Amino acid sequence: MPGPLKLASLWKIVRDVDLSAPRDAARTPFAIVLVSETGADAVRLRAVLSGSDVPHPWLEASPATPDSLAATSSAPVAGVLVTRQAALSESMVAAQQRFATAGAPVLVVVVGDRSPGSGLARAGERARVVLSAIDESAIEPMALALADLAGDDRQLALASRLPLLRPAIVAHLIERTARANASFAFTTGLAETVPLLSAPLNLGDIVVLTKNQVMMCYRIALASGRDGEPRELIGEILGVLGGGMLFRQAARQLVGLIPFIGILPKVAVAYAGTYAIGRATSAWLTDGRRITSETIAKYSRESLDRGIAVAERLSGAAAPVRQSRLERLRQFLPVPRRRA
Repeated sequence: MPGPLKLASLWKIVRDVDLSAPRDAARTPFAIVLVSETGADAVRLRAVLSGSDVPHPWLEASPATPDSLAATSSAPVAGVLVTRQAALSESMVAAQQRFATAGAPVLVVVVGDRSPGSGLARAGERARVVLSAIDESAIEPMALALADLAGDDRQLALASRLPLLRPAIVAHLIERTARANASFAFTTGLAETVPLLSAPLNLGDIVVLTKNQVMMCYRIALASGRDGEPRELIGEILGVLGGGMLFRQAARQLVGLIPFIGILPKVAVAYAGTYAIGRATSAWLTDGRRITSETIAKYSRESLDRGIAVAERLSGAAAPVRQSRLERLRQFLPVPRRRA
């Protein structure tokens, strides 16, 4: 098993990545325009997303009238139509067309109407969300929908400026990176068929997986409202997580080095290790928790079954991993040290 990397070596892994782009995107303000028939529901939803009766300046609320809409941002990142019925009224359709002309994707939020098909996006709409009410229960589905409309980098700004949306957006970021690493581990599973090449192939995998993990941690920091020069911020992250711990966790994902383990568990651990590091980073940044090897081990074990499910879906396996193989896999995850 490869030994731990020093922080300087970990920095070399990500130094060719444009770190300023996500940082600048996280700092850049943008507008999301919320529209409802009279404007009342738009104002109410804006207050829920802002977490206060004092509206966030990036969230604009408007009734669906031409004069009121003319006073809103001319180039919003997204237009949100809040309606009490699945079928849009003429005035709401006109608002939708205004957003289309501005090149802004449209999210339709249907409140209370759960009739068949009410949640299906229609022509001119990017997506639909069905809410029972405009209250705290709306935060998570709205966070995920707005993050999708905002895109990979602008969603960092959305999370950093609107703390109530942060948990859902960060969780989505972690899940997306964990799945990406699982997919990468699956497509590079050549070590199974060429055992003599397993070490060099897997060392290359480690670099890619580690880079993805470091970039995920950096994005989580930006989403959590952290700022500063990229190198300093990444150095702080690696210092807290422990450069050696991070690398050893990535190395354990390459269980293809042990031929009898098989490719499916390798993919599962690639998912679980990435997910664990993301959860630990989020816990440190948002909750102020101290990160230890026990923390990483706990999150790894919690996410292992999910990782196996992802691996099975990627491989199209008809049967689940046998319990004996699962137990064999668990021994390659970090185990908390016993206290004396």
